[in-house]
Amino acid sequence: MPQRIPMRYTVALQGFSDFERSTLASLFRLEQQRAPAYVQGSSLVESDFVIADADSPSALNAVNDAHRVQDAIFIGSHPPAGAAAHLPRPIEPKRLLRELDLLLEARLALLDEPPLTDWVVSSPDALRSDDSPPALDVLVLDDSRIALKFLQSRLQGLGYRVHAVQTADEALALLDTQPFSIVFVDIDLGAGPLDGLAVCQHLKRRRTHPGDIAPAVVVVTGSTRSTDRVRGDLAGCDAYLTKPLMEEEFMAALRQVDPARAG
Repeated sequence: MPQRIPMRYTVALQGFSDFERSTLASLFRLEQQRAPAYVQGSSLVESDFVIADADSPSALNAVNDAHRVQDAIFIGSHPPAGAAAHLPRPIEPKRLLRELDLLLEARLALLDEPPLTDWVVSSPDALRSDDSPPALDVLVLDDSRIALKFLQSRLQGLGYRVHAVQTADEALALLDTQPFSIVFVDIDLGAGPLDGLAVCQHLKRRRTHPGDIAPAVVVVTGSTRSTDRVRGDLAGCDAYLTKPLMEEEFMAALRQVDPARAG
């Protein structure tokens, strides 16, 4: 049976001024509801990842001596050779979280994992009580493997049957043959010809659907631009979420598209 991947990871801070350490500590506290979540760790050796001051010789020596260069994000002007990631000052919280996600994605890619649809430990049927409604089929479309994993895990933990794909073509092929109650689509799908809004528009314009089920569409985006919400509304989405996914907003979107959960 595959092991459930943790939803929380520790990050050690090495170097930095009191102000920058306080800023980073505040970032971790504010983002604890995201998935994956990062919390401040106390041990350079035992923490999952490291954020280090690239302009501090003592911090660079400590990270190098602990053999953690490949697990570290260096902030400043002088990152060491072989640095896994490097960001300039001033510290930008969203870029920093994105780099942590990329480090985590690279680490997970090294694991011997089953396919995405078989990844979570518990089956939806095992999570339901005798009087609970049948599990709904949900499709999740995102070009980021780590985003798929964590959204899939959260949804399956709530009792949904989740199918995860990384391209619009894969999503459209499934939507042509299989009924889904809810579809989560990321707007930005990388270099492909279709984005998530195109998939949303396709679904909303269709007159017939497999199983006569017209799926609700939740648009997801990592952008903070207000125009993306307008574009989602114009595409006909039923709910809208921004990354990182916060628990309160996530559950509010589910209540919008799943009447049973709203009850």
